[in-house]
Amino acid sequence: MDGNAVLTLNEKLFLGVFALLYFVVPALLVWMSYSKFFQSVDLSALWTHNRRADKFAVIILGSWWIHSCTLVLWTMSKTVTTADYATYGAIWITPLLVKMFVQRNKRK
Repeated sequence: MDGNAVLTLNEKLFLGVFALLYFVVPALLVWMSYSKFFQSVDLSALWTHNRRADKFAVIILGSWWIHSCTLVLWTMSKTVTTADYATYGAIWITPLLVKMFVQRNKRK
């Protein structure tokens, strides 16, 4: 390959795999949720309320997916910093852990 190429083969493969992760995986999950063939995989409750799409849930899920994919991209391209991981943990992981422990203590 020419040394003056803008993207090398490895970079093209990397971006292709990342595009699959970014676009194909969510589309596949939505399709599986509504397909009669995959009745056991119903994730539609994550973004619906009374069988209608919930705008707030879609925004939260989309934000989480974009942030997660961006963190994966930065990690794979070795441009991630510790502050990026801390921000991800503060925004997404900490509230989930708090909710889990609060529910556990309410049951006792």
